[in-house]
Amino acid sequence: MRQTNTEVAQQVRIEAPVKNKQRISRKMLLVGVLLLIVLGSIVSGLEYRTYAASYQRDQVLAQEGMQHLIKVKELLNAAARNPLDASIVAKMQYEFAAAVRLLTQVHNDLKTVPGAAQALPIYGTRLHAALHLVSLSLALSQAGVAGCDILNLLLARLYTRDQAGGITAADLSVIAQRFRDIQASFAVVTNEMGQLQPSDMQADPRISKLVGTLRKDIPTFQLWLNGIGKVLPLAPALLGIGTPANYFVEVLDSTELRPGGGFIGNYGTVTLSGGLLTDAHITDTDLLDHPFAASGMGIPFPPAYSWFDIAKGSWGVRDSNLDADFPTDAQAAETNYVQEGGNVPLQGVLAITPTFIQHALAITGPIAVPEYNETINAQNLVERIHYYQLGPGAQGPDDVASPDGHSSLRKHFTALLAEHFLARVRQIATAHIPQFIRIVADAVQTKDLQLYFNAPAVETLLHNTRLDASIQTTPGDDLFVVDANIGANKANSLINNTLTDEVTIDTSGDVLHHTTLRYAWTTQGQIYGPPLYRDYARVYVPSGSVLQIQDGWQPQTSNDAFGHKVWSGFFTLQYGETRTITLDWRVPHAATYDGHGWHYEETIQRQAGILRKLELRVTLSQCAATTGRWKGLVPVSEQDANLAQFLTQDVHVGVDYTCK
Repeated sequence: MRQTNTEVAQQVRIEAPVKNKQRISRKMLLVGVLLLIVLGSIVSGLEYRTYAASYQRDQVLAQEGMQHLIKVKELLNAAARNPLDASIVAKMQYEFAAAVRLLTQVHNDLKTVPGAAQALPIYGTRLHAALHLVSLSLALSQAGVAGCDILNLLLARLYTRDQAGGITAADLSVIAQRFRDIQASFAVVTNEMGQLQPSDMQADPRISKLVGTLRKDIPTFQLWLNGIGKVLPLAPALLGIGTPANYFVEVLDSTELRPGGGFIGNYGTVTLSGGLLTDAHITDTDLLDHPFAASGMGIPFPPAYSWFDIAKGSWGVRDSNLDADFPTDAQAAETNYVQEGGNVPLQGVLAITPTFIQHALAITGPIAVPEYNETINAQNLVERIHYYQLGPGAQGPDDVASPDGHSSLRKHFTALLAEHFLARVRQIATAHIPQFIRIVADAVQTKDLQLYFNAPAVETLLHNTRLDASIQTTPGDDLFVVDANIGANKANSLINNTLTDEVTIDTSGDVLHHTTLRYAWTTQGQIYGPPLYRDYARVYVPSGSVLQIQDGWQPQTSNDAFGHKVWSGFFTLQYGETRTITLDWRVPHAATYDGHGWHYEETIQRQAGILRKLELRVTLSQCAATTGRWKGLVPVSEQDANLAQFLTQDVHVGVDYTCK
């Protein structure tokens, strides 16, 4: 008759010699200790004076594994500061590989333990934990090795002096295979996470915390993996592998603010081949827009932009960013470019502000423009461009090409500056790539670099990670103020902007906003245009919001757009004046309640090209007791919290509370 697992376990407990029982118990205990080490938790108070030979060997493996994984943690911290340091990646790969080797030995040992042993008191529970935690840790280490393989290949092709033409189709095949290995490893991680029981983590409460953190992060990792998996097949077209890839570039002038970040006075294309920048050209938008409009084949302005009253004639590339939603602007720019005769096939659109260029100049150093006997740095960049485009240095009209064909006569200096700047970037990029990567990453967050890709899978990935510079719809409360300079001057850099939002939450979860927009023109400077600043402002709030009071502007329209209620108004400003606009509005049920209490969160978006000072005040009802604040809110009292900073990027804040 076949015995049940329970009977076998009982027989083992009764009949096994005491010495063997001790060896089995100690070996199982060792596995539990090793697992705690793998997850970064060291069990204290477990000291032994005598061990069997196999146990002593496993103890050494445990100590070595601990050291390798501690080293990985240190290297990951260094890699976060310098992700493209080849020496750090190589060291990480060595430590990951060593961890894989040790964990594989332990994993193989565990597979030889009879399944019935899990029924043993105490140690059976630890064996169950070991089986799943070792498998989970091994999978994570294997994913680390595969990730280092990919990084090493990219470093060799893109970030060394001998770049050998960048990424090839064969390289991409290797990357795809290693990425599939990462996906397979994370599938194991997800499965093992589902097998873990609360009792598996009772040996040390730190285990529960670490596993809880991993469980929380897994959905984000999986989102990234799914997105990258869809993007990888598009890499040849995106990176110019096989056939060069071209991107449309908008050079924004933020001193003449537009909803998309600034007036598009210059545009161009950049070309990638194998992921490497191989060509770039910047020219005047008027050389594209004016001839097309003069031909009588103009593009009518969409009715939604009827407020843009300085527009004359045809809609063109220069006025294509009249929304603060960059995907919308980018599609309009591409459409207008093609209709106006642009014939370069495009993979997407990039928009850059002067701030992005100024930060890059901190790496490249001053840029000489010998044709004009000028040296440009971050401090004089905007002033010198305006001098040669609009001031005494202007050498002709903007609808006549310069003799060298680079740009128009009026913007010839800008075109040459761009050419010298990009040549300098290509010259020093290899030695300074970590700094450039950091500038690019920061600029995407601040919207000084906005990205749009024609490939839907790439755009979806950017949107899901809030990197597409779109007008976001959020599950909570939100506010987005968007200004447009319709005064045809360069006054925006001279105006101080302050956004104050006083938020009061009542006992039913409704939120009352008292929002103040303050514009102070207190700085003198050359504005190259009329002395009167004219602004068309839009305020995006959650759909369903109710405007109760408005003052300080000429109200224009109230409509719905981009999943929001939108209020707009018009105002003017002269040097020495201050304009204050106030809006009182209500958002029903913006705070939500669940079994853990009340929760309120607000997203305040940043418009590209403008620097506002943000003053946020959140006041709870008198019955409230705060249980948590996050993302920078500073408590003033039990019911009040403040945030004061410059709005350099989108801000997400929140507060959790209960009501007595």
